[in-house]
Amino acid sequence: MGLGMFCAIVAGMMISLQTVLNARMSHAFGAWATTTLVFFVGLLGSLLALVFFRGGTLAAVREVEPLYLFGGFVGVGVVFCVMRGIQLLGPSIAISVVLISQLSFALCVDVFGWFGLPKVDLSFGQIIGLAVMLSGMFVLKRYQVVDEAKQTDDVQAIS
Repeated sequence: MGLGMFCAIVAGMMISLQTVLNARMSHAFGAWATTTLVFFVGLLGSLLALVFFRGGTLAAVREVEPLYLFGGFVGVGVVFCVMRGIQLLGPSIAISVVLISQLSFALCVDVFGWFGLPKVDLSFGQIIGLAVMLSGMFVLKRYQVVDEAKQTDDVQAIS
């Protein structure tokens, strides 16, 4: 469990870093060009990792459920939407919304057993946890200090 927690923490930090870097890069390239560049660089990094770490084989692609192959298309939507969310809402609010949305969807996957996963009972504690996260997002937004003139300029620059 320790290694899993460590990996999840590092992934959370890397996701936040990546999305902020993507949002800043899109000022120069535009949103779709940035998304394309992010996935191209990611493809190169993935191929290097595959070659050096021998983490599986692409030959098994024929054995994968076809629906699961659309994960890459979903990733395009993720990169684009999070990048735009950060540009329009700022990193802390956008990532808060992403986390709440992600957790809500993951709870649905658990409760309904989607994608062949075993069903898990929804507990009152899980509902409270989600409500606490939602409350936290409202507190973050309520006490966020924003320079309205700069935010308007940034939104116009990315539109």
